[in-house]
Amino acid sequence: MSANYSASPKEKSPKIYISNDKQGLAETLNKLLIKTGHPARNPQKIQLALQNSLFCFSAKSFQDKSTVGFIRATGDGVFHASIWDLVVDPDFPNQNRIRKLLIERLQREIKRIYPQCIVSRFAPPEELGLLSQTNFIEDHKGICPMALRDENQELGYKSIK
Repeated sequence: MSANYSASPKEKSPKIYISNDKQGLAETLNKLLIKTGHPARNPQKIQLALQNSLFCFSAKSFQDKSTVGFIRATGDGVFHASIWDLVVDPDFPNQNRIRKLLIERLQREIKRIYPQCIVSRFAPPEELGLLSQTNFIEDHKGICPMALRDENQELGYKSIK
């Protein structure tokens, strides 16, 4: 079941701005990941991941400058980019709108800097509605993502079909 990510007529625009500043973001991102149900990560490894990412964008509240959302992309900078860590604070209003704004900002930057780059996302089922609204489609040739994992490792990825 997909969530509807369109803004309703009564839904106000979120009071946020988008930042690409990675300074001091590792601890903040770790807290946001935990708050959204992801396992805790080593902040030093998060910092390394941020440094090695093509793009990182945070959604920040105008009111208190707190980080309420995040998205990043990795890739080769030529042919392919993958979206990771799309998270929004579950206590912040307009979560779906913030997700959409983060994806759209990331898409604009990738298209501007790497116009031939294909963008992909390993997505949980609840994101499919949003992704279709932001021009993501299932591969018309039936290609689907797969992940290599250890027998004891649960990734939580599900097929989008």
